[in-house]
Amino acid sequence: MAKKTPLQIVKDEFGSKAALAEKVIAVLDRPEDEEEAQAFEHGVKTMSNTKLLRLWNAHQLVSSKFGTKAELVDAITKARFKGGNEDYARKLGTFTLPKLLDVARQHNLIKISELSR
Repeated sequence: MAKKTPLQIVKDEFGSKAALAEKVIAVLDRPEDEEEAQAFEHGVKTMSNTKLLRLWNAHQLVSSKFGTKAELVDAITKARFKGGNEDYARKLGTFTLPKLLDVARQHNLIKISELSR
């Protein structure tokens, strides 16, 4: 059986790109300014299926393995610095989920096979 395209995956699992985009918008940090929030939503709704799936899969992996983004940042900080490091944790807090997952992989908190779902 051939590998499914991103469009086929989106249609099979979510029904439509719009439904997936709404789910991704719900889990991402939205800007507080109304005008910026509208531009943000438009940007997400016009993303490629591959990018939407990547963001959704990153969120699913973080929520199933670590719970929240803050808990993932805490786990990475503890893996890197045994006593903790507030400045490092604050910097990690600015990273996107996919980038945080890559850092977690570098510290052996997750496996490569978990990233390529």
